[in-house]
Amino acid sequence: MSWAFVEGVSLHELYTILDVQPTHDIPDHTDLGTSSVPLTGAKLEPSWCGIFGNYALVMDLLLGTTPPRLARLPAQSRCVACVVLEHAMVSYAGYWKGGEPVWEVRHDAGDHLETTGSLPGEFAKLRDQAIAKQRPSQTTRWKVDYLFNVPTDTAATLPLYPRDWMMRADLFSELRALKPINGNELARLSTPPRWWQLTRSMQYR
Repeated sequence: MSWAFVEGVSLHELYTILDVQPTHDIPDHTDLGTSSVPLTGAKLEPSWCGIFGNYALVMDLLLGTTPPRLARLPAQSRCVACVVLEHAMVSYAGYWKGGEPVWEVRHDAGDHLETTGSLPGEFAKLRDQAIAKQRPSQTTRWKVDYLFNVPTDTAATLPLYPRDWMMRADLFSELRALKPINGNELARLSTPPRWWQLTRSMQYR
């Protein structure tokens, strides 16, 4: 599953920036990010617009073109994007202001966290706590990947981030399924391929 929360634009403006438009289908919020509802959008209280995608489709929307659609966001905007691919044990979070990257953190299966930019102060504590738990788990039969949650936990430290959005239907308004427009081709393979296109989550063209 993937999602992005954007602040500083209206929902209509965000759809225009990302070359998508709402349909008449109103999905249940518990189906977001599933194959039955591959792409959806909504307003979230208090101040975010949200895009939700199956696998890493939100990354294709934001960063899959040259230049990236994310660069179209206005200067006052903020965007946080997350990817959780449990089958591949890959997780990611990134934060942008005005369409420019501030920080990114990604975990691939194993004991590695790849980071860029100026991460929030809470990141180091979250990383160190996960590593401390990870070491004892490696001596047991069933290994737990505690680093997997570090990217999304880091995103959740941002002010006003809707931490419990998966559990609260009352946070959503104007929830609609989305479809690409203006020649927007989701799952189009970039040259060279991007990291989320190499996880074998879905077929890229």
